[in-house]
Amino acid sequence: MARRLPKLDARLAAAAALVRRGVCCADIGCDHGYLIAWLTASGQIPGGYACDVHEKPLAKAAFTLSEYGVRNRVGLICCNGLMGLQAGEVEDIVIAGMGGETIWGIIDAQPWTRDPKLRFILQPMTKADRLRRSLYQNGFVVLKETAVVSGDFPYAVMQVSYTGAPPCELDDAFALCGLLLDDHSPDARQYVAKAARLVREQYEGLKKAAASHMRLERYEALIKCLEQGGI
Repeated sequence: MARRLPKLDARLAAAAALVRRGVCCADIGCDHGYLIAWLTASGQIPGGYACDVHEKPLAKAAFTLSEYGVRNRVGLICCNGLMGLQAGEVEDIVIAGMGGETIWGIIDAQPWTRDPKLRFILQPMTKADRLRRSLYQNGFVVLKETAVVSGDFPYAVMQVSYTGAPPCELDDAFALCGLLLDDHSPDARQYVAKAARLVREQYEGLKKAAASHMRLERYEALIKCLEQGGI
């Protein structure tokens, strides 16, 4: 008989799909614990950790884990970001549902995150462009990226690894859309189209403010790139 599993929304389902099979995984900012419960109860991972800065979400996660029969396989840690974990304890780390700058701050705060064996599954709610820039400026790369539409809003979900590569300044289009520029799925097209609309709104504002010709040309080139899907 198949084990009963919690229902994941589109964002969490996309994050789960990027977690490697058989690893020990930590869910940072675990909320109700649905993701780590699903990963463990489905057999995708043997177990892991649910981490949150507040006790109440951890209590909810404990209830969820018990409900799906995996409470003894997931540790609950009350901590800020990754501060409750040590190097070597986990292999995949999910940080979903936070702003891009907050996500980068969590990764950057711990020196042991600079390990090529680790994978970070990141789902920024806002400022994904700043997250991508910070990653590439600090030796990380995006290995895989997918888009999902949840509640009529498109979001990016990415799998990231540290390579130690020299700092890389991203062009504006890649910072905004990453690997989704070359993804022709409907959700990715919606993500890129939304980015194009936002850039065009900024462009119109700059025109009204009589911005420099050079700055306007930069925005025009970016809009063209995004509206053509990165071509």
